Amino acid sequence: MKSVDLNPHWNVSTGGEQYECDLPHDVTASAVRDYSCAFGEYNGYIPAAHAVFRKALPQVKRGVAELVLSGVCGYGSVFVNDEKIGTLNGYAETKFFLNDMLGGLHNMLRIELISVPGLSDKYTGLGICGGARLVVSDELADIDYRSLFVKTVVESGRVYADTELSVYNGGDTGLKLLLECTALNARGKRAGKKQRKIFLRAGQSKSVTVRVRINNPYFWSPDDPYVYSMAARIVMPDGTDRTATEPFGLVTRTLSATRGFYVNSDNTLLMGAYISHADAALGGVSLFASEKRRLESLKAIGYNAVHYVECPTDAALDACDAVGMYAYVDLFAHLVTGKTPFDDIMTDYTVGDKIKALRNHPSVTVYGIADDVPECYDRNGGHALIRAIAGEIKNADGTRPVTVSVSEQVPTTRELEEAGMHKLHFDSDAAAITSAREKNIFDTLTAGAFEAVDVCGFNYLFPLYEAEKLKRDRLILGSRTSSERAFDSLDATEKNSRVIGDFNDCGIDYPGGGKLNEIITTSGDLDAICCEKPQAVYKRILLGERNIAYITVVDPDSGEVTDMWNWPRYLGQKLTVNVYTSGDVVALYFDGRLVGRKLAGKVNRHIASFEVDYYPGTLEAVAYFKGTECARAALKSAGSPKALRLAAYEKNLSVSRGDVGFVTVEVCDRDGSLVPYAMRELSASVTGGTLVAFINADPMLRKNAFDRCPAYGGRALAVIRPDPAEVKTVVKITGDGLLSSKISFKIKN
Repeated sequence: MKSVDLNPHWNVSTGGEQYECDLPHDVTASAVRDYSCAFGEYNGYIPAAHAVFRKALPQVKRGVAELVLSGVCGYGSVFVNDEKIGTLNGYAETKFFLNDMLGGLHNMLRIELISVPGLSDKYTGLGICGGARLVVSDELADIDYRSLFVKTVVESGRVYADTELSVYNGGDTGLKLLLECTALNARGKRAGKKQRKIFLRAGQSKSVTVRVRINNPYFWSPDDPYVYSMAARIVMPDGTDRTATEPFGLVTRTLSATRGFYVNSDNTLLMGAYISHADAALGGVSLFASEKRRLESLKAIGYNAVHYVECPTDAALDACDAVGMYAYVDLFAHLVTGKTPFDDIMTDYTVGDKIKALRNHPSVTVYGIADDVPECYDRNGGHALIRAIAGEIKNADGTRPVTVSVSEQVPTTRELEEAGMHKLHFDSDAAAITSAREKNIFDTLTAGAFEAVDVCGFNYLFPLYEAEKLKRDRLILGSRTSSERAFDSLDATEKNSRVIGDFNDCGIDYPGGGKLNEIITTSGDLDAICCEKPQAVYKRILLGERNIAYITVVDPDSGEVTDMWNWPRYLGQKLTVNVYTSGDVVALYFDGRLVGRKLAGKVNRHIASFEVDYYPGTLEAVAYFKGTECARAALKSAGSPKALRLAAYEKNLSVSRGDVGFVTVEVCDRDGSLVPYAMRELSASVTGGTLVAFINADPMLRKNAFDRCPAYGGRALAVIRPDPAEVKTVVKITGDGLLSSKISFKIKN
C-alpha cells in the first residue's frame, strides 16, 4: 500500500478569482462578512460561497486506487476526468474508489464545494481543511487501507499489542506470504516483533491477528503521552514487500457499574470541554501546530479531555496523542432531525470508516453516536437507528465505551397523550418540560436509546444525577454542561461515582453561533485567540488547582466579569469585586488599606465578594487556608499605552510539518503592565514569510485591511507561515503612538 500526498499545488477558483494554494485550505477564512445575509449568525455572517478545487492525479496502471479526503468544509461533489464519483457532506475522512479511472497519462481531479448559511449551527468554512491523499494498493496482494488495528492486552504481568489487519490476494493463484509485525517505540527503536506465515487463495481476503509482546512497556496517559507505532509488513514469494504503519498507545479501558471508568487500572474522571473544528484565526484549517496550541491552552486550565462533534482530522488526533488529552468524539452532529433549517437533508452514516480513522489513536477514549439528538426520544425511529449504529461501532472497535447524548426535549402532543397527560397545550416550552417531569417522560422515552449504549449522555441535566443513582445502575456522562453552572455540575459529578465525566459546552470561543452581529461564540473559557478569561481561572480552582487568588471586577455596564481596574466614569462609585480563590478566607486591600475580610471556600463557591469605591490604585487580595496564607494577587490600574510586547507560542517552525507561527501582541504601559482598555490600531509586517491572519478576540470585530487590526482587551494575534527558502522569519508589529516591537522564528526544513 502506497500513499501519495496530494496536498501541494491545487488550483482554486472562487468568486471569479483563480489562485494556487497548498492544502489544507479554507476559502472563506478571511472572507468579507455580510451582516444582512439570512441565517448569517450561524456561521459568523460569511455569505454563501462556491469554490472549485482542481488537482492533476498521477497515472495508476495497475492495482486499486482510493482518494481520501479529510476535513472537508462545505457540501459538494467529486469528479475525476469529468466523471462524478461521489458527494461530500461531512468533516470526517471520506474515501472514494477510483478503480481503473487513472489509467491515462493525464488525469484531473475536480472538487466543487458550496457553503450556505443555515446548513450548520456554526461556522463550517469552505475547502479541504484536513488534507488529501491517494492510496494505491497492489493488484496482486496488499494490506487493506486502515485495516491495521492495535489492541492492548495485559496478561500475567506481560503487555501485548494484538495487531489485527486484513490482507488480500487479488491474483489468480494462491500465495504463501510472510507477515511481520514490528512495534517501534517513540525513538524509533524496536520494542517487539513477531512473524507469521499465512496462505491466501486466489481472490481471498483474510483477517489476521498477530500478538506482539512489548518490551519495557510505557503506557499512554495524560501525564506521560507515550506513542508507539506498529509496522506490518507482508513479504511476497519474490521477495518484494508491502507495509502499513499506524501509531498506537498502550491503553486499557474498563467500565465498572458502581465505580465508573478506569483507564490503565486507574479510576478516571473525564473533565473536558467542547472544542470546535474551526479556529477564529485559521478558519477550518487543521494544522498540528494550531491544534497542539489549542489543546495545551485547555490542558493548562486543568482539563484532561476534549469533546469533538464529528470526527476530527489526523492533525487534531495526533495533537491529542502528543499533548495527552482524552478525546470524546461524536461521530455525527445529528441523526435525522438537523439543528438548523436545512442541515437535516444531508446525513452520512458511514460508521465503519469513521471508527477506523479513530481507533488507533490512544487519546480517543469515548465514542459518541451523535450530539444532543431528539432521536433518543424515539422520534424518527431513533431507537432502532441508535441500536444499529452502536452495533456497528462495537463491531469495528469494542475497546471503548459508546454513548449517545440528549437534553430534555419539549414533549410532543403524542408523547404527552401516551404519558396520560390531559393538558396538551402549554404557555411555554419550559412549562411543558416541567409538566412532563411529573410523568417521568424523559426516563420513559429515552430508555430504549440508553439501553443500546454503555454510557448515558446527559446534556445540561446534572440535577438528575442523584436521582439516577437511586433508580438504576447505569453510567452517566455529562456530555454538555454550561460555564454558568460549572460549580454545581462539577460538584454533582464528583459526588456520584457513576458519572464518568463532565464536559463544558465551550472550551474556546469559535467562529459562528454567536448573538446578533457577533462573528464568534463567546461562552468559552478561552477567548478567540486562546487567552484565558476570568472564568478559566475560576475553572482552574474547580478542577483542583490550589494556591490561587484572582481578582475580578463586575463591569457596571454589561454585568460581565473582567480583570480590569480602570473605570474613570465611575469614580467614587461602588463596584463589585469578586476574588476567586482556593482558600477559605480572603482579605482585600486597596493601596495597602484593608477593605474587608470575607469567607470564600466551597461554601461560597470559591468566591469572596466585596463592594469597593472606585479610585485608581492597586487592589491586593490575600487568601488564607486554615489560617495560613496560601495565595496572593494584585490588580493595578493600568497607565497609558506606551509599548508593545510580543510572545511566540513556538519559535522553531518545521516546514515539512506545515507549521505556522503564532504571535500574541500585548499593549503595555510604561511599567510593562497590560493595558486592558487599549484599542489602538496595530499593523503587522513579515519578512521571510507570509502573514496568514491578524485578529483579536472582539466578537464584533471590524477590519479595514488584512494587515491591520485594533487591539481588544489590550491584545491581538498574528499568525505567520514561514518561507521554505528562508532560515528565519521576522514579524514586526507597530501601533499608533506605541513603540514598535519585533520577534523572530527559526525555520527548519
